[in-house]
Amino acid sequence: MNQRTHRSLALLLIFCLSACGKAAPEAEPTAPVALVEVQPAAMSSLRDSLVAYGTAEFAASNSVTLSVQVEAQVAAVLVTAGAEVKAGQALLRLAPTPATRLVVESARRDAAQAETERARQQRLRGDGLATEAELQASVNAAAAAKTLLASLEARIGGSGAQTLNAPRAGIVDEISAQPGDVLMPGVAALRIASPDALQVRLGVEPEDAATIKLGQQVRLTPLTPDRAAVEAVVDGFDRRVDPQTRLTAALVRLPPGAGLPGAVLRGEIVIALHENVVAVKPAALLYDGDTAYLFVAVDGKAQRRVVKLGLRDSALIEITDGLKAGESVVVAGNAALEDGMALRTQAGYGAAAP
Repeated sequence: MNQRTHRSLALLLIFCLSACGKAAPEAEPTAPVALVEVQPAAMSSLRDSLVAYGTAEFAASNSVTLSVQVEAQVAAVLVTAGAEVKAGQALLRLAPTPATRLVVESARRDAAQAETERARQQRLRGDGLATEAELQASVNAAAAAKTLLASLEARIGGSGAQTLNAPRAGIVDEISAQPGDVLMPGVAALRIASPDALQVRLGVEPEDAATIKLGQQVRLTPLTPDRAAVEAVVDGFDRRVDPQTRLTAALVRLPPGAGLPGAVLRGEIVIALHENVVAVKPAALLYDGDTAYLFVAVDGKAQRRVVKLGLRDSALIEITDGLKAGESVVVAGNAALEDGMALRTQAGYGAAAP
């Protein structure tokens, strides 16, 4: 092998090594594409509700309380609490106490003496020994004593005993007297309630009481599965704080036949109602600190939108600014999205079209 051949082989080796040392051209990176689900922003009605629980009871405004007129002792209780009674039905038998009997006897003596004095003044007036004014005073005193005696006898009963009768048909809501009890004048002995006048006392935290107004809608759901929910309104308040539950109460009248006394119900009080507003699912929203945002599919790409929130319920959140009805909102696959990222969907997902 001569010198020329060696030179040619060396040149060939250098050329091969040079060719092998050159890097292959790099391929252009592909843009990331996110798999998402989108849904159009819809117009909806949202309620802000306050949930409270309470017990059905007879409304006091439709109840009649029976009380004694004179001091008396309970001789017999003729009904039981919860019993249905008719108008005029006997409820309690009362007997006057010894003190009451003394008062009646004293009134009888006073009436007899007043009548005797009236008769005396009448004779004296006929003889010209009494004035017309003196006669008239005796007449008035006799009439007053007679009226007092008649009132006492009526209140204790003509036979010396009294029976309290139901003034109207209803249900015995409460009996506060037992046989042998001595009742003072004016003390309530029994209460008759109207069977169709039921209300629910919904327990409310004191700090929430200010948000409840008369006329607000309430959905009442019995905790027993065999009874349907009913719609009602708030028609009263009890602002006192119960010492045991530490709650105030919103009073809701039940429609006739919608509940039973003592039944426990769940109430949803509608504090606010926003109708025909733009709303999205909670899954569509992301947060950067206190800032809420979401992604909208525009021309197959993700567009980041900062939005303002309004009312929310268990299913939807109101969007008060930053979104229009009908725009395609990303509701799944949005956690890793960036503004401008390409979007695609798969079967079962909503389209990512604008």
